[in-house]
Amino acid sequence: MDTKKGILFDIQRFSVHDGTGIRTNVFFKGCPLRCDWCSNPESQDLRPQPLYDAKKCIGCGGCVQRCPSGAISTENGYSIDTQKCFACAELPCAAGCYASALTIAGQSYTVEDIIRIVKRDAVFDGASSGGVTISGGEAMVQIDFLEALLKACKEQEIDTAIETCSACGWDSIRRTLPYTDTYLCDVKHTDPEKLWRETGGRAEHLLENIRRLAENGAYIVARAPQIPGFNTEDRESEDIGRFLVSCGIQRVEVLNFHKLGVPKYTKCFLGRTPKDREPLEPEALERKLEIFRGLGLVAEIG
Repeated sequence: MDTKKGILFDIQRFSVHDGTGIRTNVFFKGCPLRCDWCSNPESQDLRPQPLYDAKKCIGCGGCVQRCPSGAISTENGYSIDTQKCFACAELPCAAGCYASALTIAGQSYTVEDIIRIVKRDAVFDGASSGGVTISGGEAMVQIDFLEALLKACKEQEIDTAIETCSACGWDSIRRTLPYTDTYLCDVKHTDPEKLWRETGGRAEHLLENIRRLAENGAYIVARAPQIPGFNTEDRESEDIGRFLVSCGIQRVEVLNFHKLGVPKYTKCFLGRTPKDREPLEPEALERKLEIFRGLGLVAEIG
């Protein structure tokens, strides 16, 4: 089996989201976008990184003593200098945290490691038409490892899906085509200026990648995340819907905003906090479904 290694920050077993049936969700580190509403901010940096939970900390100071780069300080409250932290291979700071207040987001896996985990669930996945969903982050950032993993899954006759924001070169996407059954494509906005300002992504590039995927016969389920203050106006939903129709994409899932990622921004020491937003009310979500269905799309709440 392929010996390539990738950096993951989570593997969730027995998931019923992000694809058909019961699935194993594999979360890759690394993403070129910086979405303010990201539910997994620990996924953005490709390297492993420390996460600190103040509620669990007992103040023993053991992590300060164990840190080989002097990145951790407790002099003016707990802090980690992310420029100094190089997430060394031994990870002595987190390994010696008795209270599990300090953990590391990001671990190296081989293809064989992941296949071994997935095969434990094969009886459940197969019975439910499930499989593996690759998420992130943006898995295309680690394209060599991603391609090797997808290929190994297909050799084991495991259904594959990729959740992607399409922020990558077309060649990376092209390499996944032979081994991917479903693409779950985020379509955040069609306005170039607004998308660039809020995410750092170029709308023309992201949308063109989705269009090319469709032209190459990929099965695509579009994702329309509802982000208050960014893309929840009716006209914005209509623009997204018209784009999907123009690509020949038939299905779209409306994803409501949630706050699950907010506490992680502090834990990651990112130096920023997301804007204060509230999830849409059920009536507003139904309105989005009406808009998409009015354009001929099969729309549902994801």
